[in-house]
Amino acid sequence: MIEEGFRPRYKFHYDADADEIKQRIVSKSKENNPDGLIVRNVHGHLVLDIPNESRHFWSPHMDVNLEVEGDSSKTLVRCLIGPSPTVWTLFMFFYGFFGFAAFIGLTLGLSQWTMNKPMWGFWLLPIALIGMGLMYFISYEGKKLSKAEMWQLKNFIDESLGCDCLSLSDQQLKDQNNFVA
Repeated sequence: MIEEGFRPRYKFHYDADADEIKQRIVSKSKENNPDGLIVRNVHGHLVLDIPNESRHFWSPHMDVNLEVEGDSSKTLVRCLIGPSPTVWTLFMFFYGFFGFAAFIGLTLGLSQWTMNKPMWGFWLLPIALIGMGLMYFISYEGKKLSKAEMWQLKNFIDESLGCDCLSLSDQQLKDQNNFVA
Protein backbone atom coordinates (compact mmCIF):
# COMPACT_ATOMS: atom_id res chain seq x y z
CA MET A 1 0.00 0.00 0.00
CA ILE A 2 2.67 2.51 1.00
CA GLU A 3 5.47 2.98 -1.49
CA GLU A 4 9.06 3.28 -0.31
CA GLY A 5 9.60 6.26 -2.57
CA PHE A 6 7.13 8.50 -0.70
CA ARG A 7 8.51 12.01 -0.45
CA PRO A 8 7.31 14.17 2.42
CA ARG A 9 7.92 17.36 0.38
CA TYR A 10 6.51 18.16 -3.04
CA LYS A 11 5.36 21.14 -5.09
CA PHE A 12 3.24 21.63 -8.19
CA HIS A 13 1.46 24.32 -10.18
CA TYR A 14 -2.33 24.29 -10.04
CA ASP A 15 -4.73 26.14 -12.36
CA ALA A 16 -6.61 28.15 -9.74
CA ASP A 17 -5.94 31.14 -7.55
CA ALA A 18 -4.83 30.73 -3.92
CA ASP A 19 -8.20 31.71 -2.45
CA GLU A 20 -10.03 29.10 -4.52
CA ILE A 21 -7.54 26.40 -3.46
CA LYS A 22 -7.95 27.35 0.21
CA GLN A 23 -11.72 27.32 -0.21
CA ARG A 24 -11.67 23.82 -1.75
CA ILE A 25 -9.48 22.39 1.03
CA VAL A 26 -11.46 24.03 3.84
CA SER A 27 -14.83 23.01 2.37
CA LYS A 28 -13.59 19.42 1.94
CA SER A 29 -12.66 19.38 5.64
CA LYS A 30 -16.16 20.52 6.61
CA GLU A 31 -18.32 18.54 4.19
CA ASN A 32 -16.65 15.27 3.19
CA ASN A 33 -13.99 14.44 5.74
CA PRO A 34 -14.42 10.82 6.94
CA ASP A 35 -10.98 10.82 8.60
CA GLY A 36 -11.81 13.97 10.57
CA LEU A 37 -8.63 15.81 9.54
CA ILE A 38 -8.25 19.26 11.07
CA VAL A 39 -7.52 22.15 8.69
CA ARG A 40 -6.29 25.46 10.10
CA ASN A 41 -5.32 28.69 8.36
CA VAL A 42 -2.10 29.82 10.06
CA HIS A 43 -0.34 32.99 8.91
CA GLY A 44 -1.44 32.67 5.30
CA HIS A 45 -0.88 28.95 4.82
CA LEU A 46 -2.89 25.86 5.66
CA VAL A 47 -1.93 23.29 8.28
CA LEU A 48 -3.54 19.84 8.21
CA ASP A 49 -3.48 17.73 11.36
CA ILE A 50 -4.64 14.29 12.42
CA PRO A 51 -7.66 14.52 14.77
CA ASN A 52 -6.83 14.63 18.49
CA GLU A 53 -8.47 11.27 19.28
CA SER A 54 -6.33 9.51 16.62
CA ARG A 55 -3.11 11.44 17.19
CA HIS A 56 -0.04 9.81 18.73
CA PHE A 57 3.52 10.99 19.34
CA TRP A 58 4.63 10.28 15.76
CA SER A 59 1.56 11.71 14.00
CA PRO A 60 2.62 14.02 11.17
CA HIS A 61 1.11 17.25 10.01
CA MET A 62 1.12 18.90 6.61
CA ASP A 63 1.91 22.51 5.77
CA VAL A 64 0.37 23.70 2.51
CA ASN A 65 1.86 26.95 1.26
CA LEU A 66 0.23 28.71 -1.71
CA GLU A 67 2.26 31.15 -3.82
CA VAL A 68 0.78 33.20 -6.65
CA GLU A 69 3.30 33.49 -9.47
CA GLY A 70 3.17 36.91 -11.08
CA ASP A 71 -0.09 37.73 -12.83
CA SER A 72 -0.76 34.18 -14.06
CA SER A 73 -3.79 32.18 -13.02
CA LYS A 74 -1.59 29.38 -11.75
CA THR A 75 -0.65 28.96 -8.11
CA LEU A 76 2.45 27.17 -6.84
CA VAL A 77 1.35 24.72 -4.15
CA ARG A 78 4.08 23.55 -1.77
CA CYS A 79 3.28 20.65 0.56
CA LEU A 80 5.51 19.61 3.43
CA ILE A 81 4.63 16.61 5.57
CA GLY A 82 6.63 16.33 8.75
CA PRO A 83 6.53 15.69 12.46
CA SER A 84 4.70 18.03 14.77
CA PRO A 85 6.74 21.06 15.87
CA THR A 86 7.08 19.59 19.38
CA VAL A 87 8.68 16.39 18.08
CA TRP A 88 10.88 18.34 15.67
CA THR A 89 12.11 20.63 18.46
CA LEU A 90 12.79 17.68 20.76
CA PHE A 91 14.92 15.92 18.14
CA MET A 92 16.83 19.10 17.25
CA PHE A 93 17.53 19.65 20.95
CA PHE A 94 19.00 16.16 21.33
CA TYR A 95 21.03 16.44 18.11
CA GLY A 96 22.37 19.79 19.33
CA PHE A 97 23.10 18.34 22.76
CA PHE A 98 25.04 15.37 21.36
CA GLY A 99 26.86 17.63 18.88
CA PHE A 100 27.87 19.96 21.71
CA ALA A 101 28.98 16.97 23.82
CA ALA A 102 31.15 15.76 20.90
CA PHE A 103 32.69 19.23 20.55
CA ILE A 104 33.40 19.44 24.30
CA GLY A 105 34.84 15.91 24.34
CA LEU A 106 37.13 16.67 21.39
CA THR A 107 38.27 19.99 22.86
CA LEU A 108 38.83 18.52 26.31
CA GLY A 109 40.58 15.43 24.95
CA LEU A 110 42.94 17.49 22.77
CA SER A 111 43.72 19.80 25.71
CA GLN A 112 44.48 16.80 27.92
CA TRP A 113 46.62 15.28 25.19
CA THR A 114 48.72 18.45 24.71
CA MET A 115 49.28 18.69 28.49
CA ASN A 116 50.22 14.99 28.73
CA LYS A 117 47.32 14.29 31.09
CA PRO A 118 44.97 11.29 31.02
CA MET A 119 42.74 11.76 27.96
CA TRP A 120 39.35 10.82 29.38
CA GLY A 121 37.67 13.67 27.43
CA PHE A 122 37.84 11.64 24.24
CA TRP A 123 35.33 9.19 25.76
CA LEU A 124 32.60 11.76 25.16
CA LEU A 125 33.06 11.35 21.37
CA PRO A 126 31.82 7.76 21.02
CA ILE A 127 29.05 8.43 23.55
CA ALA A 128 27.89 11.43 21.48
CA LEU A 129 28.11 9.47 18.22
CA ILE A 130 26.11 6.60 19.71
CA GLY A 131 23.53 9.13 20.94
CA MET A 132 23.25 10.69 17.47
CA GLY A 133 22.95 7.26 15.88
CA LEU A 134 20.26 6.31 18.38
CA MET A 135 18.33 9.51 17.63
CA TYR A 136 18.55 8.78 13.90
CA PHE A 137 17.28 5.23 14.41
CA ILE A 138 14.40 6.44 16.60
CA SER A 139 13.40 9.07 14.02
CA TYR A 140 13.55 6.50 11.21
CA GLU A 141 11.28 4.14 13.15
CA GLY A 142 8.91 7.02 13.94
CA LYS A 143 8.69 7.87 10.26
CA LYS A 144 7.74 4.26 9.51
CA LEU A 145 5.02 4.39 12.19
CA SER A 146 3.53 7.55 10.68
CA LYS A 147 3.63 6.51 7.03
CA ALA A 148 -0.07 5.59 6.79
CA GLU A 149 -1.03 8.97 8.27
CA MET A 150 1.30 10.72 5.83
CA TRP A 151 -0.60 9.08 2.97
CA GLN A 152 -3.87 10.04 4.63
CA LEU A 153 -2.83 13.72 4.55
CA LYS A 154 -1.59 13.45 0.96
CA ASN A 155 -4.83 11.77 -0.18
CA PHE A 156 -6.91 14.50 1.48
CA ILE A 157 -5.16 17.15 -0.64
CA ASP A 158 -5.57 14.96 -3.74
CA GLU A 159 -9.31 14.63 -3.14
CA SER A 160 -9.69 18.33 -2.34
CA LEU A 161 -8.00 19.43 -5.56
CA GLY A 162 -9.13 16.54 -7.75
CA CYS A 163 -5.67 15.39 -8.83
CA ASP A 164 -2.85 13.03 -7.90
CA CYS A 165 -0.71 15.88 -6.68
CA LEU A 166 2.44 13.82 -6.10
CA SER A 167 2.32 12.49 -9.68
CA LEU A 168 1.54 15.99 -10.94
CA SER A 169 4.59 17.27 -9.06
CA ASP A 170 6.79 14.56 -10.59
CA GLN A 171 5.45 15.24 -14.09
CA GLN A 172 5.96 19.01 -13.81
CA LEU A 173 9.50 18.44 -12.52
CA LYS A 174 10.26 16.14 -15.49
CA ASP A 175 8.76 18.67 -17.92
CA GLN A 176 10.83 21.45 -16.37
CA ASN A 177 14.04 19.38 -16.59
CA ASN A 178 13.31 18.46 -20.23
CA PHE A 179 12.68 22.13 -21.04
CA VAL A 180 16.01 23.19 -19.44
CA ALA A 181 18.04 20.40 -21.07
